[in-house]
Amino acid sequence: MSLVMFVHVLGCTLWIGGAVAGMIVASAVGDEPAAVRAGAFRILSRLHTMVIGFGALLVLGSGVLLTMALDAEGLGDLMREPRLWVMIITGMIAGLMVLFVGLPTASRVGALAVASERGELPPAFETYRRRQWAVSLISSVLAVVALLAWYAL
Repeated sequence: MSLVMFVHVLGCTLWIGGAVAGMIVASAVGDEPAAVRAGAFRILSRLHTMVIGFGALLVLGSGVLLTMALDAEGLGDLMREPRLWVMIITGMIAGLMVLFVGLPTASRVGALAVASERGELPPAFETYRRRQWAVSLISSVLAVVALLAWYAL
C-alpha cells in the first residue's frame, strides 16, 4: 500500500502544483500582446492535459484503492470518520471537475488561442478562458480542502 500512497501524493503534487503554476502564468500574460497570450494559453492547454489531468487521474485511482484497502487492512473503523468523508467527497468532486469539465475546456482554449492577422483573439476565446479560470479555481480549492481535511477537521 505504500506504493499506492506514493502515487496518491505524487498525483496531489502534480495536480495542485500544476494548477497553481497555470494560474500564475495565466495571470502574468494578461497584459501581453495577443500573440504572446495565445502561445501561453496553448502551453497551458498542454499543462492541463499532461500534468493537472494526469495528477487528478492518479489521485482518483489511488484514492479508490486506498479506500478499498482500509477494510482489508483492518482499518474499517476509519470509515466512520467525518474528516475521511470530507476528503473523499471533495477530492472526487474536484477530480471529476478536472477530468470532465476542466480538460475539455482547456483543450478548447488551446484550440482557440490563435491570434488573427489584426492581432486579436477570437471572441469565444475569452468565454472559454473565463470558464477555465472558474473551473480551475473551484477544483483547486476543493483539492486543497480534501488535502487538508484529515488534519484540519
